[in-house]
Amino acid sequence: MRKVVIAATAAIFVTACSNDAAPAAKPREVTPTALKGGQYEGSWKVASVQSVDRSTPATKLKQDASGSAHGCVSADGTIDAALFAEDGDTCKISNPYIRNGRIGMDLTCTRKGQSGEVRQSVSGTFTADALDAEVSTTTYLSGTGDYAMTRSVTAKRVGECSAAPAAAEKTS
Repeated sequence: MRKVVIAATAAIFVTACSNDAAPAAKPREVTPTALKGGQYEGSWKVASVQSVDRSTPATKLKQDASGSAHGCVSADGTIDAALFAEDGDTCKISNPYIRNGRIGMDLTCTRKGQSGEVRQSVSGTFTADALDAEVSTTTYLSGTGDYAMTRSVTAKRVGECSAAPAAAEKTS
């Protein structure tokens, strides 16, 4: 037993005195405090769509559908709702949190020809000139067609804003 303890102690000393250098640490990426203003071009993909009232969902979008979105981010970092809204919806943003690499906001939308609300919750991350978010939609319509949907949205800055959009609303 004494030989085992001596051998183990020697192995520990040899390992501790090894000349192998520790692997170099990766430089830590700096988290941006704000999203850079400008025109953003994005894409989205539907992860799931489910009826919540056992009727046909009141959306043209189906599971695995994809598309594009465009919107402007103002100089103060306010994101145009167009990056997250469904086509044809008019949305207002509330509770925006766009700081330190994180995005969180709620959208309350109306849809032409449909009474009630389409509510979206946006949660994600951003770098200085790109964002990656998940959008969870739940509808509160006065008739049938209520649904729950989840989409992923990615967007990159492609240049300066062409015109001053209404940053908190989207009308298509």
